[in-house]
This record gives sequence, structure tokens and C-alpha cells, in this order.
Amino acid sequence: MSKSLPLVQLQLLHPLIAGLRSYGVDPDPVLESVGLTQTAVDQAGASVHVMVMHHLLENCAVAANDQTFCAKIGSQLDPTGWPMVRDAFQRATTLGDFLNIYVAQAHKYASSATSYVEVRGDMATFGETRKFKPLVEPAQNDGFMIALKMAMLGRVLGEIKEPERVLLVLSDPAVLPNALKRFQALRGNNMGCRVQFPSEWLLRPNSESGLETGFAEQGTAKQQDAFLISMRQLLGQQIGNGGLSANEAAELMHMSSRKLARMLSKLGTSVSKELSKAKIEHAKEVLLTTDRSVEDIAASLGYSDPSNFARAFSKVVRSTPSAFRDQFK
Repeated sequence: MSKSLPLVQLQLLHPLIAGLRSYGVDPDPVLESVGLTQTAVDQAGASVHVMVMHHLLENCAVAANDQTFCAKIGSQLDPTGWPMVRDAFQRATTLGDFLNIYVAQAHKYASSATSYVEVRGDMATFGETRKFKPLVEPAQNDGFMIALKMAMLGRVLGEIKEPERVLLVLSDPAVLPNALKRFQALRGNNMGCRVQFPSEWLLRPNSESGLETGFAEQGTAKQQDAFLISMRQLLGQQIGNGGLSANEAAELMHMSSRKLARMLSKLGTSVSKELSKAKIEHAKEVLLTTDRSVEDIAASLGYSDPSNFARAFSKVVRSTPSAFRDQFK
């Protein structure tokens, strides 16, 4: 990605396009309004000038007839759909670890702003600073990014039980949906948005961490972390091609089934748990980014009966696949 131009990768648009469809809006004219096409969005690694992105997000809200559209999408989104967020979730043991890993990788996907974590006394700030002065008021962009940041914090910390200790600063607080109105919100400038919270929270454990203290016997935490990350990436790449068996998962890792089972046991997980998790994560991504039927998704994951897939999905997500897709409405 060029360092001289403020660029954003087009793959970040997939959830917004899915959101437009859930509103009953054809995304093609919205994309065409800024000179984009679905083919361009689907092209791996394709980027666009951030001003095009700002125009597009504002047009999305207009097309959906909802000024809170982009923030709603950000709030309802599973943030692990983006590689840098998923990597941070898998590697971090605390909120501070998570934010540092995310910030270190965010520049790979957008060169238009600099993400940062700052600690001053009893307050910490997680935000971004734009590298240019926007020509269009970035209200929808700020709404989406604030909502995404809160979704990330919520996944790491679990339920935020002290909303009065969180401050959201963005260019236009009016774009925030009801789900975020329990937090304090202030109008800032148009050069970036940020979330402020008690710095003591940085030490709180990552509720999604795959690491367990008992791993020390098998080598360093970094080695164990890398193993689990690699396995999950491989499962994620292959799980949608008809599902995987425990033996096939072991073959992907170039290990015997018994050795893989022992390794994962020491990591506090199992082959069946990892396969189930991979299926659910894949299903959520496909539900939000495509119009494929639930039956088709179930078959692609190796379920002979869609009802079995629906039960497995509901057990984890606490929502049926169709309801999960419809929640964007």
C-alpha cells in the first residue's frame, strides 16, 4: 500500500454492502455513485482513496435512510472478520496487549489515519488521527469506527458494566445508535475519533484469549500462541470446502491425530472445539457478506441436515442463522 496517498482497502466494505442488502437497498447504485463496482470490492488487496470511502459511507446512510446506519453496522459486526483484529484477539492476554497488537497492524489496511493507544494518568485513549483534512464531513466514517472500537473492547472485556466511565469523541454524536447512547459522547473535530476509558482496564484479561497458564510445559507462550493461530488460520481457509474431520485437521497440521489432540489439550482446547469454532466463524462471515442460503452454507460446512447446522449455530451465537443475518435490519 502506498505511503504517499491516504488509502483504505476495499475489503472493509463487505459488511456495509451486506448491511445495505439487509435494508432492502441494492448496493450497486450506491457503489456506482462513487465510481466503484462489486467486482472492485471483491478484488483482493484493492484500495481506494479515503475521500472516496467517506463519500460512499455518507451515500450508504442516505440510501438506507438512516443516519445511524454505519454505526449500527459497526456495532453489530463481529470484529474478528478482519485479519488484524482476529490476530490481536488470538495473541493478546490483556486489553493492553490487544490494543498494542491491533495498532501495530492497522496501518497495513489503511494509510489514511494513524491508530494509537495513549495513557495519561488514570485515563487511556484508543483512537486514530487522520493524516489529511477531509473535504467531506466524516460523520459516517467516525460512527462506524467508534462502533467498531466499542465492539472490539466489548469482545475483550466482556460486558462493560461502568458505561459512565467511557467517553466517545467523534465529529457528530448524532450518528450513534441507541446501543451506544449509554456511553458519554462528545463532539470533536473531523481529524479523528477516539474512545477514552480508565487506564486500569488495560490490565484486564482478554476474555477471548486461547492461552492457558498450563502451557508452559510445552515451550514458550509465543510458540504455543503461534501454533494455535496457524491452526485456526488453516482451518478457516479449508472449513468451507465441505467441512473437516479430526483426521483431516491433523493432516493440515502435519501431525498425527493423537499428537494434535494432546497438543490442543495442553492448550485448553480440543480438535472438536476448534472445528466447531471455525465452522461458526466461517458461517458468520458468509452470512454477513453474501446472500447464500442457510442450506448452502450448511452443506459447505459438511452438515447433511441444515437443522443440525442451525442448532449448532444458535447454541454459540444465541441466534438462528437467519436471525443473525436479519439483525442488520
